[in-house]
Amino acid sequence: MKKILYISFLTLFLLSCSEDFLELSPSGALPEEDAIQSLSDMETLLLGAYSQLQNSDYYGRYFILVPDVMSDDVKQNSSANRAKEWAEYSGTDLDFISEEIWTEVYEAINRFNIIINAEVDLPPEVSDEADQIIGEAMALRGLAHFDICRIYAQHYGFTPGASHPGIPIVTQFDETAEPGRSTVAEVYAAAIADLEAGISKMNVNGDGPGRMNKTAAQAILARIYFYMENYSQAESMATTVINAAGSLLPSESFLAAWAGPDTKPDALFEIIMTAVDNNGSDALGRMYINEGYGDYLPSDDLRLIIDPEDLRSTLFKPDSTVGGGTFGWDRMNKFPSVIGDDNTPVIRLTEVMLIRAECRARNNNEDGAIEDMMAVRRRAWQSAPEVSLSGNDLIEEIIKERRIELAYEGHRLWDLMRLKRDVVRTDCTAPICTISYPNDRFILPIPAQELDANEAMEQNPGY
Repeated sequence: MKKILYISFLTLFLLSCSEDFLELSPSGALPEEDAIQSLSDMETLLLGAYSQLQNSDYYGRYFILVPDVMSDDVKQNSSANRAKEWAEYSGTDLDFISEEIWTEVYEAINRFNIIINAEVDLPPEVSDEADQIIGEAMALRGLAHFDICRIYAQHYGFTPGASHPGIPIVTQFDETAEPGRSTVAEVYAAAIADLEAGISKMNVNGDGPGRMNKTAAQAILARIYFYMENYSQAESMATTVINAAGSLLPSESFLAAWAGPDTKPDALFEIIMTAVDNNGSDALGRMYINEGYGDYLPSDDLRLIIDPEDLRSTLFKPDSTVGGGTFGWDRMNKFPSVIGDDNTPVIRLTEVMLIRAECRARNNNEDGAIEDMMAVRRRAWQSAPEVSLSGNDLIEEIIKERRIELAYEGHRLWDLMRLKRDVVRTDCTAPICTISYPNDRFILPIPAQELDANEAMEQNPGY
């Protein structure tokens, strides 16, 4: 943490020497809090913070990729190189991916903190716009703390009361700070508080799914409560989102929405990539497509549970260059852009509907659970047969639907962890095919550079 704060301090110092923040600093730079003098300054800094989310070490690639290659939805190609150590559960605290995800997420948090803590004397007529900016920053800070806790700490239900180590909660800039790890329960509480505070300040829809908005923040809250196994609260929040968000994208538009680089189906919040502002060869999709690195392939464990009449089966693309045999003949084509301008979904309405479906099933509202699940399923598979399941069988069917719908969006490992299940790779090309739960290696190590710089930091077991 000290290293991260030092980087931020250096940036702040350099900027404090400039005469004009807007004229001389790039959109991604960190100004001092008292350098923010206007609504325009606040907006400029917020846009720089959004660019941080776009980074290939955050939502732009590795934060989504790493938990997927650690799961049973992906198998390695013979040429696999990037993130291979995490797919093989052999990574160390010296690995650059562990270091870069940690650094980039906390850099984003630092940017949000400067916006939130800035004291700006603004005219009353722009108070609504200022509240929107601060609300976005608060909700995004909550999301970022939740994200980094997911990948560096065990899931909420790992210990009673989530009393195990989480990550440092950082809400103020302090270049001398050596913060220790809060518990997972404390991190989740802080994330919830930030999201609730942000919701109170934001407009309902903001500027569309490319910016954090009230409905998206409520959706993230539903996800957090869901991870906490607070199914009543998760269902209630999911219902609020579903009522506000409206209907799903029609079936006839579904495939075109995935094929194009713009808004992904039912996105409530997504990371915008454009033809001139993207991660290029470092894009998420290029880890899968033949025109990119093609390091990872869809596993039969996932592919074979999707009905051929389901439109989502066409998100696997036949490719004769894969080579057959244990590697098969298909590639994942959910993010097909060669130049890397596919938007990255953070949360979609279908996820919220499936959250509510599982919550309803666990809360004995089986008819409601089936209704939600079938709304998602029949959008992509119009001839899907009726379901008359109940109890645990219904819950398992919803989990399967969730696996299909959210594939390759970074969810599968988190689901296996919250369900306390092993990773079992039946279709396996890695040296390790079964990873038992619980497992120290389901999470990344605290980077060695952080341990060296911060005496209060403790390493995760197993590293």
